[in-house]
Amino acid sequence: MVPLLLQAALTGPLRRSPGRTLLAVMAIALGVALGLAIYLINRTAADEISLAARSLYGTADLAVQGGAAGLDEQLYPQVARLPGVAVASPVVEVAARLAEQRGALKLIGVDGFRSRQLQPAFAAAIVADGQGGVELDPQAILLSASAARELQVQAGDFLDFQVGAEVQRLKIAAVLAPAVLQEPAGVIDIATAQWRFERLGLLSRIDLRLVSGANPQHIRDAIQALLPADARVITPGEASDDALRLSRAYRSNLSALALVALFTGGFFVYSTQSLAALHRRREFALLHALGVTRSGQLGLMLAAGGLVGLVGAALGVVMGVMIAQVALTSLGGDLGAGYFRNLEADVQVRGWEVAVFAGMGVLVALAGALRPALDASRIATASALKSGDVASGEVHMHGVLVMALLTLAAIAVCLPPLDGLPLPGYVAIALLLIATVIATPAAVQRLLGMLPDGGRVAYQIALAQLIGTARYATLSVSAIIVSFSLMTSMAIMVTSFRVSLDEWTQKLLPADVYLRMGDVGESAYLEADALAGLAQLDGVQKMQFSRFATVQLSAQQPAVTLIARNMENEEPEATMWMLSSATGVPPASRVPLWINEAAADLYQLRAGDELDFSLAGQQVWGSVRGIWRDYAFPQGAIVMQHDHYQGITGDTAANTVWFWLRPGVSAATLRKSLTDLLPTRALEISTPRELRERSLAAFDRTFAITYLLELIAVVIGLSGVAAGISAQVLARRSEFGALRHLGFTRAQVATMLGIEGALLGTLGVVMGLLSGVVVALILIYVVNRQSFHWSMDINLPWELLLGLSAALIVAAALIAILSGRQAMSGSVLRAVKEDW
Repeated sequence: MVPLLLQAALTGPLRRSPGRTLLAVMAIALGVALGLAIYLINRTAADEISLAARSLYGTADLAVQGGAAGLDEQLYPQVARLPGVAVASPVVEVAARLAEQRGALKLIGVDGFRSRQLQPAFAAAIVADGQGGVELDPQAILLSASAARELQVQAGDFLDFQVGAEVQRLKIAAVLAPAVLQEPAGVIDIATAQWRFERLGLLSRIDLRLVSGANPQHIRDAIQALLPADARVITPGEASDDALRLSRAYRSNLSALALVALFTGGFFVYSTQSLAALHRRREFALLHALGVTRSGQLGLMLAAGGLVGLVGAALGVVMGVMIAQVALTSLGGDLGAGYFRNLEADVQVRGWEVAVFAGMGVLVALAGALRPALDASRIATASALKSGDVASGEVHMHGVLVMALLTLAAIAVCLPPLDGLPLPGYVAIALLLIATVIATPAAVQRLLGMLPDGGRVAYQIALAQLIGTARYATLSVSAIIVSFSLMTSMAIMVTSFRVSLDEWTQKLLPADVYLRMGDVGESAYLEADALAGLAQLDGVQKMQFSRFATVQLSAQQPAVTLIARNMENEEPEATMWMLSSATGVPPASRVPLWINEAAADLYQLRAGDELDFSLAGQQVWGSVRGIWRDYAFPQGAIVMQHDHYQGITGDTAANTVWFWLRPGVSAATLRKSLTDLLPTRALEISTPRELRERSLAAFDRTFAITYLLELIAVVIGLSGVAAGISAQVLARRSEFGALRHLGFTRAQVATMLGIEGALLGTLGVVMGLLSGVVVALILIYVVNRQSFHWSMDINLPWELLLGLSAALIVAAALIAILSGRQAMSGSVLRAVKEDW
């Protein structure tokens, strides 16, 4: 008896509705798969970064990290002689511009004698001389395996690097094993790094191994007392944390979006289970009559939901591992965002990770099945045995609960980020969606009551049916509301960002041709005499140039980019997207500065504030004259007039040059003149259109995963329509039989169902659009602002939204019609007799 009851109450319904069961399983599977895949990708990237940091620092316990300008090498003997320091190894790191191709290669200059004590893997690859010492050939470079693969070179080949306008050639003495050096980089002699790459007298860091038993904190305090304000003492673990911090906001946002997919899947289970419970009202009543208690019925319904969750979670785990491996292979550990280079690693799955995500899938499915299970356990046996049709059910307003959720959402929106992550913003989005779902039945009933009740009989019956069963009818479109609002919000956010980026590039690129020698911190640049020659080129009407440097505003934050540009006081408005400007004239003792939004947010600065920092060993007393919109420097950027920069540093070089051409002169003509004049091979000559296309291509690559999540949201929404409407229609067979006896044709019944489906689809789309716009505002003004310090203007993708809205409404109508054909496929007389 018990096995038969279990089969009838648990497994039988799942088998009888394989389509709805499969959709519910797939909804949970997609959520689990996306969540697990993104987690595995993030964890794999973090593990690889940690391994790379450990390979760089070897057996070091601590490292003295210099600021933007580096460390004075005179600090090295002072630190090395401190009590408790066993070994001190100086290191110089250089972003060496490649002469043969775009980009730079990280070069690590080490002391061959010292590094063998901290980086034995490096020392093992260095050729020993006849005296038993270890040294690096000044002409040699040891290349990591990942760098050799990326550059397509091997031992014995030569690499050319751009230093200023000169080319420095190094021979690849050996390719290091992957375990020796993880990241794309090269190892050279420290003297070569200082001499050939213009780092004389400077170090990047000092790696330290401590005496056994020494107190690390005491030694850190003693070292910090010797250091300038912009230097700090870190551990190798903290160094890897710094590298991961650059991408933490991006990775956290992806994780949140993946969990949103799981949340949507849970609500999909809720809607399908609720409508399945309507369809099985008579079965539940019969089980009660046979002796199954209400608590037992509750357990059986929850078990059915748990079984769906278990199967979906198992499938999702398999899919998640596969997605993670494919994504790592094709897009990399940053999913195409450009944070990590050449990351190639296999996904290593740990048992507890699988258990956590599988458990999340099961719990979400159980949560989705809880309310339908409670409703099923409360079904009145006598009335349910009398009729199998959908009961009207009383619609509750839940006004207090909805207002409480919306109030909490408003409070969460106003909260600051937690540890730099916009977690309150995501909590606000979740609360808003839950409030929308709870308010949906009452809102739908009220909206339907406002529609005219005249017209054809099929329309009148359809409208009356929806108004009378608003509580259950809206379940079929709840998945539309949730998934369509998320899709709408993501579409608005991505479109707004893309349009703002496009407008920003046009505002930021007023010249006709741009020449770039090297990026921030790279070794290539143009000297003053070369700049003078460029200004005399035929066809050049006007020329400006910029010099990139880095400054340390805080030892706890990454270095800020300094852009020294030869411009007049009135020109910032013409070449930067100014958001706010200071009034009045700054004091003569203050240098005018313009900072981007990231710097303003990170350091709590406003236009008119004072900003002081060290540049080339000199103190700069600055005044913030304005804040400008920027998408290029998420760690912060400062613009300074080149005259002030040159007066402080004595540096006359430039990294980029802007050219305005005379009428009739083409960009191709100037491009040829530049390549003829400059012997360097590291030139990047671009037009505004080329730079714009490159920026938009990078944007599309970065947000490719977002487009995928949007597509999944649409698929879940359509699945919700299919499962919900079909379940509701199939529960109304006796109603259709009665209508047929009263003279309705199949075409009239199909028309009625099509109207119902179209009305429900329209209401779901409208409410999804409204809630999606609100969610988009939270994403744009809270989540993205707190994550990346970007501001953008709202831009609605009308064509996309209207097309998807129409598709969902038509799909809802067609699904209702097709489900009606299935419900009417049996005998009309049998359908009516079921009610007696």
